[in-house]
Amino acid sequence: MSNSPMSSTHDVPAHAHFQWRDNGLGFSPVTIALHWIVAALVLSIIGIEIALVASPNVELARVLNLLGAILFPISVYRFWARVTSWHPLPLGTPNPVEVIVSRSVATALALAMVLLPVAAWLAKSAAGQLVELPGGWIIPSPMHPNPQAAQVFEVLFRIGATPFVLGLALHIFGACKNHFVLKNDALKRMLGKRVEL
Repeated sequence: MSNSPMSSTHDVPAHAHFQWRDNGLGFSPVTIALHWIVAALVLSIIGIEIALVASPNVELARVLNLLGAILFPISVYRFWARVTSWHPLPLGTPNPVEVIVSRSVATALALAMVLLPVAAWLAKSAAGQLVELPGGWIIPSPMHPNPQAAQVFEVLFRIGATPFVLGLALHIFGACKNHFVLKNDALKRMLGKRVEL
């Protein structure tokens, strides 16, 4: 009865099963999709921050708050998945130090994307500012206005944001180096291509 369409699941190739979590051989489709969603969100947030410094705009500030609110739960999941899943093996024969640095940077970036939205939310709340979203929605404030606390949270945000931007630049540099200098398939793997290690 092995030719029957209702035969044992052992007949189904391993690659036919949907891969929810990362493993030593590759990233899951979930990780890949969320990686690019987060990349778009983060670059949009940085772009809006720059635009707001040049020309303050209430509606743009609300969009910024919305993007931060979307980024937070995704980042919580990504950080959890990062620390609880096997990370795919690097391609080729990379320098062990580079592997440690790249993985440390990636993990730190994942953690920063959890902490920075919280720090920004607390800083605004402590400063007595409403966190407004498009359409008139407001994210509730977790605390009463407190000028001293506002200063502390603002400093913590800036302390976190600076290395985050530097780490992001290092992450992008590493991706470009893999693609253009080492000419391996690291970037293609993050685009969903199944690659040989």
